Amino acid sequence: MEVVTETVKVLVEKTVDYTIAAVGRQMGYLIHYKKNVDNLNNKVVNLKDARDSVQRKVQAANYNVEEIEANVQRWQTRVQGIIAEVQEFVEREGQAKLKCFNLKARYQIGKKAHKMGLDVKELKDEADTFHTVGHRVPIEGGTTISTKGYEDFESRKSIFDGVMKALKDDNIPAIGVCGMGGLGKTMLVGKIATQAMEDKLFERIVTVVVSQTPNMKQIQKDIAKELELNFEDEDTDFKKSHLLRERLKKEKILLIVDDIWNKIDLDALGISLGEDRKGSKLLLTSRFRDVLEKDMDAEKIFQVEVLSNKEAKFLFVKIVGDFAETLNFQSTMVEVVKECAGLPIAITTVANTLKKQKNLDVWKDALQQLKRANPTQIKGMHEKFI
Repeated sequence: MEVVTETVKVLVEKTVDYTIAAVGRQMGYLIHYKKNVDNLNNKVVNLKDARDSVQRKVQAANYNVEEIEANVQRWQTRVQGIIAEVQEFVEREGQAKLKCFNLKARYQIGKKAHKMGLDVKELKDEADTFHTVGHRVPIEGGTTISTKGYEDFESRKSIFDGVMKALKDDNIPAIGVCGMGGLGKTMLVGKIATQAMEDKLFERIVTVVVSQTPNMKQIQKDIAKELELNFEDEDTDFKKSHLLRERLKKEKILLIVDDIWNKIDLDALGISLGEDRKGSKLLLTSRFRDVLEKDMDAEKIFQVEVLSNKEAKFLFVKIVGDFAETLNFQSTMVEVVKECAGLPIAITTVANTLKKQKNLDVWKDALQQLKRANPTQIKGMHEKFI
C-alpha cells in the first residue's frame, strides 16, 4: 500500500511540474511577446548572413562546373520561404498588434514569434553543416576521343565492325589496333568508343595516352581520376595499384590505352583484367604489331592500312572543294594526293593548306615540296612523313 501511495505521489508531482512548466511557457508568450518578436528579427538577420554565405559558395561551385547538392538547394528554398513568412508576419500582424493591449493578440504574437524563431535557428544551424555545396559531375560514359572529320571509309569499316564484335566477346579481354603513324588509329578508336557508349556496352570509358616516353605514375593518376578514385599522399605504390585494381572491378569499364610504343607494365599500375573483371576490357593502339602481340598480350589485333586511291582523293576533294577537280587543277591534285601516300593526317593537313588557294602555282609549289620530302627512317612512321 505504501508503494502504491509513493507511486501516486511521484506521478502527481510530475504532473504538477509539467503543468506549471506549460503554464509558465504560455504566460511567457504573453509577457515576452515583444521580446520574442525582437529575437525573431535578430535570428532572421543571422539566417540572412548564412544564406548569403552559402550563396557565395554555390556561385563558386557553379563557376567550377559543379552540380549543387540537392540538400543545399532544398535548404535555399526553405530559407527563402521562411524569410518571406517572417517578413509578412512582422508587417501584417506584428506592427499592428504590438501597439494594442489585447491580451489574446499579444499571446498569439508571442507564441508564433517564438515558434518561428526556433525554425529560423534550425535553418541557420543547418547551414553550418554544409562543408561542401556541390560536386563535379563525371562526363557521361567517361572520357572520349574527338572524331571530328572522321570518314566511314570501306577500308576502316571492316576494322570498326571487327573491334565492335570483339568488344562484345567475353572471351577477349584485350584488343589491339595497330598501324603506322598518321593512319588515324586514334580517331578510329574514338569512333568505336562512341558507338560502344551508344550501345551501352560499358558503364564507363576511360582514355589515356602513353606516347614514346610515358610517365607511368601520371598515367596511373589520370586513370584513377577518371574513375573518381582518390589517392592519398601517404599511399604507397603498392596500395595505389591495389586500390585501382579493386576500383576496376566495380564497373564494366573500357580502358583505352593509346599510342603505346614499347612494353608497359599495366599490372604494376593496378590494371589487371582477370576472371573477376566484370566484363571490363582493354583497347590498345600502337604503331607496332609486335608490341601489342608479344608485349601487351592482345588477344585480337586489327591492322590499319593506308587509304585506297579512291578514298584518298575523296577526302582531299571534300576538304579543298570541287574546284580541285576542274581541268586546270585535276592533274596537279592527283599528284599531290599521290604524294600524301594514303595517310589521312597528311591528306588533311595538305588539303586544309590548299583549300583557299586557287592559284595553280601555289599548288605546284606545294607538290614540289612534297616530292622533296626526304624519307625519314623513324620506327613506325611512313617513310615520307614524320
